[in-house]
Amino acid sequence: MADDLSSFVEEQEIPQLREFLLGLEPPEPPLLLRNDILMAFHAYCEQHPEAGDLAGSWRFLRKTQEILFAADLLIIIYRHRRANCRIFALSPENDQLTALSVLDFLTLKERLLRPELPPQQRTLALDLAPFYDYGPGLKDPNTIGQGIKFLNRHMSGNLANHPEKWNRSLYEFLKLHQLHGVQLLLNGTLVGNSEGLEAALGQAMDFLERCRYPDDLARIYQRLAKFGFLEGWGDSLPRILETMHLLQDILEQPDEANLEEFLSRIPMVSKVVLLSPHGWFGQDNVLGRPDTGGQVVYVLDQAKALEEFLTGDLKSAGLDIEPKILIITRLIPENEGTTSDQRLEKVKGTANVWILRVPFRYPDQSVVPHWISRFRIWPYLDQFAVDAEEELRRELGGRPDLIVGNYSDGNLVATRLSKSMGVIQCNIAHALEKSKYLYSDLYWHQFEQDYNFSIQFMVDLIAMNQANFIITSTAQEITGTDNSIGQYESYQFFTMPGLINVVSGINLFHPRFNVIPPGVSQEIYFPYNRKRSRPAKMRKQVSDLLFSTEDGDCLGRLAEPDKPPIFTIARLDRIKNLTGLVEAYGQDQELRQRANLVMVASVVDPERSKDAEEAAEIRKMHGLLDQYQLHGQVRWIGKFLGKRETGEAYRIVADRGGIFVQPALFEAFGLTILEAMHSGLPVFATQFGGPLEIIEHEHSGFLINPADPASMTARLNEFFRHCAEDSRHWQGFSRRALERAQSRFTWPLHCRKLTRLTKVYGFWRYSISQQAKTRLNQYSELLYHLYFKERAGRLS
Repeated sequence: MADDLSSFVEEQEIPQLREFLLGLEPPEPPLLLRNDILMAFHAYCEQHPEAGDLAGSWRFLRKTQEILFAADLLIIIYRHRRANCRIFALSPENDQLTALSVLDFLTLKERLLRPELPPQQRTLALDLAPFYDYGPGLKDPNTIGQGIKFLNRHMSGNLANHPEKWNRSLYEFLKLHQLHGVQLLLNGTLVGNSEGLEAALGQAMDFLERCRYPDDLARIYQRLAKFGFLEGWGDSLPRILETMHLLQDILEQPDEANLEEFLSRIPMVSKVVLLSPHGWFGQDNVLGRPDTGGQVVYVLDQAKALEEFLTGDLKSAGLDIEPKILIITRLIPENEGTTSDQRLEKVKGTANVWILRVPFRYPDQSVVPHWISRFRIWPYLDQFAVDAEEELRRELGGRPDLIVGNYSDGNLVATRLSKSMGVIQCNIAHALEKSKYLYSDLYWHQFEQDYNFSIQFMVDLIAMNQANFIITSTAQEITGTDNSIGQYESYQFFTMPGLINVVSGINLFHPRFNVIPPGVSQEIYFPYNRKRSRPAKMRKQVSDLLFSTEDGDCLGRLAEPDKPPIFTIARLDRIKNLTGLVEAYGQDQELRQRANLVMVASVVDPERSKDAEEAAEIRKMHGLLDQYQLHGQVRWIGKFLGKRETGEAYRIVADRGGIFVQPALFEAFGLTILEAMHSGLPVFATQFGGPLEIIEHEHSGFLINPADPASMTARLNEFFRHCAEDSRHWQGFSRRALERAQSRFTWPLHCRKLTRLTKVYGFWRYSISQQAKTRLNQYSELLYHLYFKERAGRLS
């Protein structure tokens, strides 16, 4: 199959486009990525003004993700839509674009980029596409991330078109439900099949509509039991009747909205397990090591919000059942004065949420005493999953109703537990390492000593493909943008030369993907103008810390402390780009006159950092402060702030008419952005990644380009100028940021959607043919035992 350039650009542009493409100088490695291609074409256009309008060529090159130089051929990766790539070879002889298969492309790429490999070596090819024949597939890339909507439509269509089979599945699904050993919903003896269910429904609804004791719930359920209906239909007569009406509508005339609403009312979830195995997970001063603190905050907040939501959910079903949530992490005997060596720790402010710690063990079953980097924990996870199952069965008195994995290690353990216990599994990646490091797959062997990507990328593939559903904070995590490939999309095909060629690693069009953004604790992050909720003592304490305290953890004494503050808070690593923000601020004299810069970041002494990258950024920060003589305009607080102190910090900055800036080079989501918005603080955040889906540019905040320091500071200057001219300007952005956060990004919304997903996918999991899914699971099991365990074992 072949196209030619005329399929993509106008005939008159082809000579210039060919000249540009064939004139490109092969770099080292012989590979050009999208940004490099566009920069080269921009330079070409400037050098050839006579070429005229090349709009078609620009469109073609903007969709070109990669160009590989192969002898006299150019290999072009053309991403014509999100999650859809075509691979072409262009020769100097003609305009023809010859299509290449993914396997041929990966084989060629492997040879070109690793010429030292044996020429006759045959690399393992991994293709999971044939195993995706067990379920429906989406067609439109723009619907990826809306799996529940698609699945409800598919299942309601099956209920309508194949009522005998699917009504029977629905009946059996309802009949099997128990919580805490109590049978719910249906008595299978009295209601023996789906036809009997329809008849019993009619009798029960007739009784409910004529019931003379509408407030006596116990007596109502006593009467319903005679028709075969047990507890769990609702906590009032109207609720019970409404739920039964939904079921009757589904049996008679299925509708996707009714199906979702009915399934959401089934009391299916009371025991939840959240997994974050790599440890250093606690509450007081135990919030992860570098690069994991955000995940700890996320999981703790999610657990608290889930308990609150499930309490109401079970009550609305008419059940007096207390939910229980276990956060399973690693027990670390060498605890450094923290609670990391405690087996069980109650989560503060909850009724029944616990941190359950399970140790890593050596092959001789002795406990691993010290903390281990998350890049080196792989040898311990197989036994950890076995031990965790035993511990959680003891704590829960049985199995959970939902298992949620976090990050690559948590997702792998969730996969093992789900398989062993027969429990529905949800994956949350937070951020996939493959997208963080340029050429991490191509040069995996160079990264291996520090990061062990050969193991981690396979772990991601196994867990992605076995999860019942996957949730992400943004759609970009899955399919990226028109200009960039998504994190999950990068797993569609790739090569790790000499090790494995992944021809088809993940099917993005399977309806397992759903976008559910997190929230923040609204008890902690609330608007600055809610003065009565702000204790004066804490306000003074945090204000002093931000602006005046002088000790070894605070650097910089503000010469004009009354100027509005530019506030930022993050760990000090390259991707967060705090040094980039300080350098941009140092170079902009107008901004330095208008505002101070206040940052909360890691520690000020590089010798106290345990992370090499962080220590390097700390040293760089000191150099910038000296280079631009910023000690009177920049204040650096190098200490950990508790969540309540952080919330008050946002509000104090808002009191002073300040702003929050998040200048990361890439941000998968951006919880600090939400924290600031919920506090009523105007926000400026990177345009690369999740903030694109949080902020409505120039309405509820601003998107900035951290790669262009001058434009970034120009936007800050413009905002402060407008504020100086009209005080309502600041107020308007504060109000709209708050409205956006409260309407779209809250934990109650997150938990409602997560619980609905569990119930809908639970029915789907029960109803589909298990044979094909079993084939995928068996293949994944082979990869786990023959690939993962073998390579992980080398680290022992």
